[in-house]
Amino acid sequence: MDKSLSEKVSELSKNAMDKVNGLVGVEGLHINELPLKRVPSYMRRKGGIWYWTGALISMAFVYQVVTGLILLLYYDPSNAYDGTEYLINSVPYGALILSTHLYGAYAMIVLIYVHMFRNYFTASYKKPRQLQWVLGVILLGLTLGVAYFGYSMTGDQLSLDATDVGRGIASSTPLLGTFLETIVFGNGTSAGTFMRMLGWHIIFTALIGLVFGLHFYLAESNTIMPSPEDTDHKFPAVDKEKPEYRPWWPYNFAFMTQLAMFSFGLIILIPSIIAVIPNIPVLFSPFPISPSQIPLVQSGVIPAYPPWFLLFLYKAVDFNIISYEVGPLHGLAPYFLISVIFGGIPAVYLLVLPFIDRSNDRHPLSRPIITGIGILMFIYLVILSAWGALLPGIPIQMTTVAVIFGVPFVIVMLGMWIISNEYKKGRLLITRNKLLTSYLAFLFIFIAAMLVFSQNVAAFMAKPDALNLVSTALTGGVTSFVAFGVMKSSDYTARLERETVVHAPFQISKNSGIIISSTLAFISVILTYIIFTLNPITQAMEFGIGLGIDLILAGIIIRVYRLVEYHE
Repeated sequence: MDKSLSEKVSELSKNAMDKVNGLVGVEGLHINELPLKRVPSYMRRKGGIWYWTGALISMAFVYQVVTGLILLLYYDPSNAYDGTEYLINSVPYGALILSTHLYGAYAMIVLIYVHMFRNYFTASYKKPRQLQWVLGVILLGLTLGVAYFGYSMTGDQLSLDATDVGRGIASSTPLLGTFLETIVFGNGTSAGTFMRMLGWHIIFTALIGLVFGLHFYLAESNTIMPSPEDTDHKFPAVDKEKPEYRPWWPYNFAFMTQLAMFSFGLIILIPSIIAVIPNIPVLFSPFPISPSQIPLVQSGVIPAYPPWFLLFLYKAVDFNIISYEVGPLHGLAPYFLISVIFGGIPAVYLLVLPFIDRSNDRHPLSRPIITGIGILMFIYLVILSAWGALLPGIPIQMTTVAVIFGVPFVIVMLGMWIISNEYKKGRLLITRNKLLTSYLAFLFIFIAAMLVFSQNVAAFMAKPDALNLVSTALTGGVTSFVAFGVMKSSDYTARLERETVVHAPFQISKNSGIIISSTLAFISVILTYIIFTLNPITQAMEFGIGLGIDLILAGIIIRVYRLVEYHE
């Protein structure tokens, strides 16, 4: 009987791959012998992306290193701004490399926050992962530091403002102020300052590489966090490889390659699209502020924003939270105090958390205080950042600060206490009736909350005062919470259904996979031809749009291949 088309294509593909492996010597790499842990198949299926936030961070870091090395070839500390403009306007694909390097840093920061909060709420900092968590917190600080120095290297007005804020914080440090300012920012000349920015940017990048290497080693040594159900929400939570776990090669390798294509594609695509949209706010522009806009910054028409990831500190400086003229804090500059209160104290808390929370409970409701603090940290981070973006430089009185911080504190901590008590009494056990009731309740509240939230947003835009800000923030938080409740109740319903009804995993035939992959590959080839006809200087961002789509298409093709060959 003649072979089917799919069998012929599969055989040809296998023979071609074997020849390629023989030519490049893949066997000599001993990939099958790599000491990388096997993981459950559910980590590579729908919803498994939450297990790979650390991998996504590493991919963004790789992109940063590669593009950073290219940018280093063109950077001139003695003429930072003109050199940056030359890179954008005269170097082939220079605008694309610079803008995607910036947004690659943004991606790293967002992913690190997602990774940290996920591990925080799942108690991944407990034994045996204490050091692993501490290194993760250090990586967060290093990433914010390397992003700050990179942001300050362009030489435009906003980077100069960011440098001035950094100088203010360094110089106001008791006893070490002058020393720190000189070490970090140089001798005061423009060339000296930008040379220090470049030096610290490289040093912090190297430190990230070293700390990440140790962090990754510990992650492999300590194994993945097993499913909470497998450990009954108790610690120590150590995963033991099971016979059904598939090897790293080729299953995890194919999955990681798929993630890499999507990650690189989005890092390139998003800033490329933003760059061609007119009138993008300065805060999110992928390029330095142009000379025509600098007078607007100096006159206050455009606020002198710091990087968005430091907006929470920027707004906190506006708080009249302490009288600096009296008491034991007399003589200390606001910059230093605010940095300690809103940056130093949270950092110390996160570093010592594994040694404070030493119980063997893993469930968030078993740790109401720790969970409540984590929720408040996220809420305060969002509120302060949004506040800094919407109302920069406006002084805030102590009464307003107390309301903005006090109301969420009371709501969250009281709510966690009540819910935790119900959980400990066994009243939160999941049943079908409870799921249906909670789903309908969440859905009803979500619709009402959306209406109120939209009204508060409109009121705040019309009159951006503290009261409207608090109302908008609270209703926005409620809306987000009930939206999460709708999703989780729906998810739990699906889980209960899967437990009682056995469904075959979603599959597609080899012929369908070949047709889909061939069509996507054809589109990618045509798109690649088109973008390489574009001008590499004046149309670099349009090239980036095409390249980003190409990479995403490649990720989809790998996804189809995994679905056909591995049924994942």
